[in-house]
Amino acid sequence: MTKQEIQEFIERMQEAGDDWTEEQVTREYGNTSLEEATATRLHELEMMADILVTATLAANK
Repeated sequence: MTKQEIQEFIERMQEAGDDWTEEQVTREYGNTSLEEATATRLHELEMMADILVTATLAANK
């Protein structure tokens, strides 16, 4: 990713409540396209949300 794409990724993730630094993005997704990195991370956030819902429901039984 370019520096501009890294900043775009950071902004998109902030909108989703997921804060990143330039260094973190470079380390995790530096060799990935912006669109692929965004799609991957949003999918990971969705999976984490599903896990939290499942755990909460199980705890309240």
